[in-house]
Amino acid sequence: MNHRPPVKIKHVIEYVLFRIMGFVIRLLPLRMVHRTGFVLARLAFPVLKSRREVALRNLRNAFPEMDPARREQIALQSFQNISATFLELLWLKKMTKEAIRKRVHIDNYELLEQLREKKKGIVFLTAHFGSWELSIQSIAVYTQTTVCTIAKPQSNPLVDRILTRWRELFGLKIVPMGVSVREILRTLQQGGIVALAADQTAPKESVSVEFFGRQVPTFQGPSVFSLKTGAPMVLGCTVRQENGEYHMHLVHVPSDDLQGCSDENIFTLTERQVRLTEEIIRQYPAQWMWMHKRWKHVPDRMEALA
Repeated sequence: MNHRPPVKIKHVIEYVLFRIMGFVIRLLPLRMVHRTGFVLARLAFPVLKSRREVALRNLRNAFPEMDPARREQIALQSFQNISATFLELLWLKKMTKEAIRKRVHIDNYELLEQLREKKKGIVFLTAHFGSWELSIQSIAVYTQTTVCTIAKPQSNPLVDRILTRWRELFGLKIVPMGVSVREILRTLQQGGIVALAADQTAPKESVSVEFFGRQVPTFQGPSVFSLKTGAPMVLGCTVRQENGEYHMHLVHVPSDDLQGCSDENIFTLTERQVRLTEEIIRQYPAQWMWMHKRWKHVPDRMEALA
């Protein structure tokens, strides 16, 4: 049965504009694509007032001791990173597996191979940091296997269809949210790799975990998948370099001391992966998506301290 939403006139117009933009971007070399993204973000930064305010508020709560001018700089750089990542996605159709290997350097890839030898599958976690699209693509390319991942469908079904086709060029399998749990568990039980970005806003009723000094509702799905199947959890985020390349260091999120999929163990493993994610964001704050309303369900930290 086809559950795709109906196509509207505005979808067609958006799709045509999207394809034209993609065509123009693919005429440029990738380094120029990044520079274009940076310039567009600098132009948009003063205009997108609501998103800029969200970013600055998040940064103020996360780094209250930081100089305001520095927070403003990080917010701009975050916009630039997101803009470059989006244009990079438009360029994805032109990329090759060899280009991904050359562009994304995994410092300690042997860790992933050692964990794969256990044949229990891998839960690969990343964040909306650097180029999260390339971080997941690189896992598929390096392992030379199909990687199952969840992607939120675009509101425009025509754009969603073409993006899914591009994302699946190098070994990804995009799973719709409706059937994701069943497909993910099956993949892990068969020793496969599941890739997830779990750093966005969770429903208000979700269990809260500390993130940058505040308790925030957090998705526990990755921990459930790991503990239910015995699949080790690995965190990896691509750090954008000045030359347009990326470095990624893999971190094994420890779980050997957690026996069984109890609520307590799920919380503990979630707490560990959130803490490790926070550590890399603190190290490279300009590369995370600060304009996302990650703390929308919790009070403003600075107001609470007033």
